[in-house]
Amino acid sequence: MRCRGYGVGVLARQGHRLVALLVLLAGAVVLGVPAAGAHESTPTGVTRLELDLGSRALALTIIAPPEGAGRLPVVVLPRADAPPGEVTLAAVRPGAAAVDAVAVPAAPVGQPHEAALAVDGPGAWEVLVDDGSTLARVPITVAAPAGTPGWVWAVRVGALVGVAALIAAVSPGVRRRPRLAIGLGAVALVGVTVAVTAVATAPSTAITAAPTAAAVPPIGGPSGHAGHAGAAPAAAPAATPAAVPTTTGSVVLTATTASTPAAGTPVDLQLDLTDSAGGAVVDDLAVHDDALVHLAVIGPDRRLDHVHPVRVAPGRYVVRLTPGAAGRYGVFAEMERAGDGGHQVARTAIDVGGPAPAAAAPSPGPGARQVEGMQVDVTVSDAVAGRPTRVVARFAENGRQVTDLQGWLGMAAHLMLLGPGVAGAPDPGDPASAFGHVHDMGPATTAGPAGTYGPEVAFDHTFPRPGRHQLWVQVQRDWRIVTVPVTVDVAPGTTPSP
Repeated sequence: MRCRGYGVGVLARQGHRLVALLVLLAGAVVLGVPAAGAHESTPTGVTRLELDLGSRALALTIIAPPEGAGRLPVVVLPRADAPPGEVTLAAVRPGAAAVDAVAVPAAPVGQPHEAALAVDGPGAWEVLVDDGSTLARVPITVAAPAGTPGWVWAVRVGALVGVAALIAAVSPGVRRRPRLAIGLGAVALVGVTVAVTAVATAPSTAITAAPTAAAVPPIGGPSGHAGHAGAAPAAAPAATPAAVPTTTGSVVLTATTASTPAAGTPVDLQLDLTDSAGGAVVDDLAVHDDALVHLAVIGPDRRLDHVHPVRVAPGRYVVRLTPGAAGRYGVFAEMERAGDGGHQVARTAIDVGGPAPAAAAPSPGPGARQVEGMQVDVTVSDAVAGRPTRVVARFAENGRQVTDLQGWLGMAAHLMLLGPGVAGAPDPGDPASAFGHVHDMGPATTAGPAGTYGPEVAFDHTFPRPGRHQLWVQVQRDWRIVTVPVTVDVAPGTTPSP
């Protein structure tokens, strides 16, 4: 009997130790599991968007409330030399008028300003941005809070069973019954094991706290984006002062102005998007590379305007341009439709009035040149049609390497290209001149400030046809876009190009 009593005592002491250990473990699990709510399973929607609103270039970062309603922070960052005056912001349901608009005062270039808007429920919303002459309607979607995921329920139930069993096991009545205490300890162990396993196997994003406006990196930072293929040649536009629609893929792009554009005079270009299948308005664009529409406008003087029109109504976008020369301008719109629509490039043309300019001289070829106070040295590997070609631009200033280039539209740099037309030279008004857009996907530099690039940017591109090509390398520095034009002559390949 004494041996039996001694064994029971040992079991009791071991049971108490197990109970104490499980109490600590259960407490750690309960404290380590995030509180239940939308933050656990609903990703917070962050919309980054570039806007060319009238005479202003703005970058917006919109953070939707993960709870499905509440505070909607909007960070506004001015680019280039913004004119004086303020813009107003408001959050409304689609098509509604502004209510409780919030004023955003003019700020120096690169200085962000946060405005606090509010939404009262999930679903489709528009953030209105008004400069007094143009009202942009930025579409966003506020997600509804998702239900509690299964792993959270496993943690809750497992922790609850474990804690309840532990409390019972350490009660005075159970402590006098060692076997019962050990049995309850085993139940507690099972419950805690279930909770720990659920936490260990939970999706990593499920326990990430929702970002705040202060925590979101500035718009234009590095991120992974694929390059875009060039636009296929489109049908030739008719020779009329107004632009005519041309179809590429399933989007028809029509560009119009209220009056005939004239060289040197600002004009608002209106873009209307319709579906080629039935003529329906196209209003299902997704934000890609920080914009709804990336618009390249190329003039007969071979100047490139890479701008981002603002949405003013379903399927309708507006951007202000100041043409530099008279003649025909090529208009190339890159967009991405939601669902299976994919990436598309639609093109058309507009005619600008004024005295006929002299023939545009070709841009410098590979080599060194001065651009915006920097020395830019462009090298191009053997450019042969049908073979990969590398284009590299190296930046220096006052004899020192430039290592503070800023990311723009989610990448280090951009390369836009216009191929030869029927006459053999790049011609923005000739549908035979194919358009392309390539990205530098390299990592940020370690020689400059965090998140910056330089001293070189590089692009890989396969020219589909031989002949003269016009290239534009674009980088951002001090919140301003620097464009480097380059002419490249591409040699014929060993096999005929299509």
